[in-house]
Amino acid sequence: MKIYPYELLKVTNSRRVKLPKDVDRTRLERHLSPGSFSEIFGMKIQEFDRLPLWKRNDMKKKANLF
Repeated sequence: MKIYPYELLKVTNSRRVKLPKDVDRTRLERHLSPGSFSEIFGMKIQEFDRLPLWKRNDMKKKANLF
């Protein structure tokens, strides 16, 4: 999966976001580098994957990646 900077993946309500064509819109967090991911979510991807779906979605909403 291709890595993109957080600023390019962030979704805001104020404007229509133009995401790159190869981005999986349902899994925006997967396009972050491991360093960016842990900086934004405070954990590694493996830890994030073990969380319940509702918790992951809540965290993604707070990070504007939903």
